Amino acid sequence: MTEGANGQRVSRQHETSRFARAGASRFGFGALALFFFAALPCSAQTPQKIIDEYLRVAGGAKVLARIQTLTVAGSVRIESKSVSDEDADQAGSYSLIVKAPNKFYSETLISGSRTVAAYNGKSAWAQSGSIAPQTLIGSEESAAEATARYLNGGLLNLKRNRINARLVGTQDVNGLATYHLELAFAPGVIRDVFFDVATHLIVRETVPGAAGAAVEQIDYFDYQPASGIEEPRRIEIRRGDSVHRISVARVEINTAVNDSTFNFPRADTRPLPEIGQLLRDMNRNQKAIEEVQKLYTCHLNVEEEKIDSNGQATGRETKDYDVYYVGENEVRRLLAKDGKPLEGDEKKKEEERFNKEFDDLKKKQAELANDPKKQAKEEEKEDEQISDFLRAEQFTNPRREVFRGHEVIVFDFGPNPDYKPRSLAEKIVQKLGGVVWVDEQARDVARLEARFNDTAKIGGGIVGSLSKGSNLVFEQARINEEVWLPSYAEVHASARIAFVKFKQNEIDRYSDYRKFSSEVRLGVSAPITDGAGPGAPAANPPAQPETPVPQKPQ
Repeated sequence: MTEGANGQRVSRQHETSRFARAGASRFGFGALALFFFAALPCSAQTPQKIIDEYLRVAGGAKVLARIQTLTVAGSVRIESKSVSDEDADQAGSYSLIVKAPNKFYSETLISGSRTVAAYNGKSAWAQSGSIAPQTLIGSEESAAEATARYLNGGLLNLKRNRINARLVGTQDVNGLATYHLELAFAPGVIRDVFFDVATHLIVRETVPGAAGAAVEQIDYFDYQPASGIEEPRRIEIRRGDSVHRISVARVEINTAVNDSTFNFPRADTRPLPEIGQLLRDMNRNQKAIEEVQKLYTCHLNVEEEKIDSNGQATGRETKDYDVYYVGENEVRRLLAKDGKPLEGDEKKKEEERFNKEFDDLKKKQAELANDPKKQAKEEEKEDEQISDFLRAEQFTNPRREVFRGHEVIVFDFGPNPDYKPRSLAEKIVQKLGGVVWVDEQARDVARLEARFNDTAKIGGGIVGSLSKGSNLVFEQARINEEVWLPSYAEVHASARIAFVKFKQNEIDRYSDYRKFSSEVRLGVSAPITDGAGPGAPAANPPAQPETPVPQKPQ
């Protein structure tokens, strides 16, 4: 288990069997053994061997794989050296509930003040004291999703659970010799796990805090069997000046747990719109949005990770663009690569390419505007796409929240298990899960997070596939209090076309929206506080190449 000192983050592997420290020698022989161990190379060990030994002594891989739910309950005492910590040296209750394949709920209750962290399989949320529950985004959401994978048998199958393990070396932990493994769940999402060399069980975990917060250190003690699996009865979680000392009183495995346990609590009692109708209204509203959107231009910085033939990152490339809108299409004019403005023939070719693309799209828009039949077909096609989405997905957990200072409706979506897809589009859509933030009044998306919960195959996998775990984040900002426009996009994808595999890791940052009619600079696309992390535009974006006030292309 892991939990931050103030209860903001809790994580723990569901089969989290650790071995008792009791009996570990603290005398001459133990010290001598530790000395010789530290001098030995760990080349004979591999991450998989270390994990296999852990699974064996934890209860066996087959037994661990049969765990569907885990419930841990006990008491907690928080000790803190910080006089400003209101919860310092107070006692309360602690609970952790985990459910396969990817849900967890952790709670600390002290003097009536509840601190919760949870992931419901589609979205993450947290609550602290009297502060209203909030859906997590960016690095916090990524960490919670990784925690859910780790808790639910993440070490049973590293490849299936998309976890990369690296043997860092050996390290002393509370007088015990340990193997130190680094587990990588996604870019920037890391967990360090320390396995006792003698018992093969986990004695410590460390998790970097979100947005530069202190590292969480979790130590495990006093193991006792529960349904054939060793479980710790005492846990110490350190973060900064605070220590959570947890005494586990009860461990239950494979008892019934309702999915509603993990859902965002609905505190706002105002009625919510029907999600299907909301999505249809948003689709019909797009034409009006496009009419305002085409009046704007902006700056775009694209940061893309370079990947070699083995799928390893070799560097990063940045590109800067001016962006214009034609209907629903975004037209980009390349200005610079890696901070160097285009010059000479390269600049000339880019201008020719941009002008052709812009003119072609303007011509198509004009033809569409003068052809009612084509318009009807386009509308029919868009309605079909919405219908595909509504049939293939389930929409759950609707709630009201405040996002970037605006009131929004938030809801989760995931595969509809009762629907059999009839088309390729429906098959692909049915693999998606995530969460959407919608401005109800504007009928537009403020933020979207989507993740492939399973591999999407094209042509039975022969033509190509998009791998499980591929994900995207798309965020918009309210510009000039009249329209939502793109401010941030992030894509992490692993795919295969025929026999060629490739990866894409890209971040797009939009800024400096300006309006053609007045040519007034409206400022950066969205105000972001420091430490917003992935999933939001940078608080202090890097300097961009200077560009003149935009002139609308003719």
